[in-house]
Amino acid sequence: MILRVLAAGLLLAVTTANVVIAAESPQNLYRLNCWGCHHENGEGIPGTAPSLRNAADYLKVPGGREYLIRVPGVSQSLLNDADTALVMNWIIGNFSPGRVPADFKSFTAEEIHQARAQAHMYDITETRTRLLNEMVAMKIRPTAK
Repeated sequence: MILRVLAAGLLLAVTTANVVIAAESPQNLYRLNCWGCHHENGEGIPGTAPSLRNAADYLKVPGGREYLIRVPGVSQSLLNDADTALVMNWIIGNFSPGRVPADFKSFTAEEIHQARAQAHMYDITETRTRLLNEMVAMKIRPTAK
């Protein structure tokens, strides 16, 4: 009898071992992994960590979505792909009120995984400047800040 219970417990443990359980909320993951540079409200540190406020504006220009998940803080984060996608979706939803495109599709773990498999982005400042200038030209933002 005891052997059957142990065998059933072992079978249950083996079959559920691959189930991913989110241990932290996206907000807590942000606090633990992003807050130090981007601060509580996503305002960032001028010259060091760009603001995450209105980050959804990047979703409105070609290459912007890819930029958001290829910057080093995302692509090289110690968070797993699923948790990174959760945090990115939380950032878009919380720091871009009223600015998220109607056709926005949530970031996925697979999308994060694919971005991480690409070569590192070294022209971060140039890419961000180009995207911000495009936002100004498209009248998404009044200035490239």
